[in-house]
Amino acid sequence: MRRLALGVAAAMFVGGTALGQVGSTSLSAPQGESKAIVYGKLLSNYLQTVEFNEIPLKNVVEFLSQMGDIDILAKWAEDFSSEGLDPEKSITLQLRKPTPLLTVLELVMDQATEEETTWILGEGYVEVGTKDMLNKNKYVMIYPVRELLFEPTGFDNAPQMDLSRSQNFGSGSGGSSGGSGQSLFNNQGSGSGRQNQIQRSSEDELADELIDILTTIVDPYQWERNGGEGGSIRYFRGSLLINASDYLHRQVGGYPFAPARVRSQQLSSTIVAPRYVSLTGSVGFSRVIDIAETEVPILVGGKVVRSGGGG
Repeated sequence: MRRLALGVAAAMFVGGTALGQVGSTSLSAPQGESKAIVYGKLLSNYLQTVEFNEIPLKNVVEFLSQMGDIDILAKWAEDFSSEGLDPEKSITLQLRKPTPLLTVLELVMDQATEEETTWILGEGYVEVGTKDMLNKNKYVMIYPVRELLFEPTGFDNAPQMDLSRSQNFGSGSGGSSGGSGQSLFNNQGSGSGRQNQIQRSSEDELADELIDILTTIVDPYQWERNGGEGGSIRYFRGSLLINASDYLHRQVGGYPFAPARVRSQQLSSTIVAPRYVSLTGSVGFSRVIDIAETEVPILVGGKVVRSGGGG
């Protein structure tokens, strides 16, 4: 048995204490919410206080889902021998200051199991579970990287100027200015007289280096090239093609949206503008109805002059 008090109040479970307060954030919930709206709720809904005292994980997930007005799906283990989260795992967490819902969810998942856990965004929901379970859900993204692979041409044989020759340069025999025919540069005329171009790495070699950096610093054990099952990465004609789970895409390129953060009036009325311009808004055109002639007096030499010539 449990009793839930939603809204600005808290929730309490019989058999343990689970208290939480959330500001009354007003977010319209259209049918079939986009990932941007779900992500915005995770960032903008703040729990005023949190106190979970040995509460089953399934109850905590349901509580956070109702507090944030978000469908939170969990990868539960079907039995004790299978992979996934244990719904009866006890969670203990105390937070005394306002904390974003996303942070609370991540702290809860840290206690859910000894395996690595994370979350992914779906169309209208958030899914939590172990990385091994979430690795089964992949999608492909293309990341243009040709600008990162650009390498300017370099030379290792620049000409060296000999200033001691400048004393005779421009002065011929008898003081004439015919020149001595000597060059100011020591290495001019030696060999082909050209600067030697430094051998550059090929584009494919630079791409391999970039891939190596990504798969080393971003969840290295989850990439196929490192023995994992989280995602694969390839280079093709200036772009990286990555087939991976959502949490890996999030670390590589971030989400291609930045939802406005709407806070409650109790916290702040500040709205953070998104990073991207939306072209889906209504567009209108103004129409000139009439232009009326109006006399405009002007000041000339200290006197008011009107169009009729009156002063």
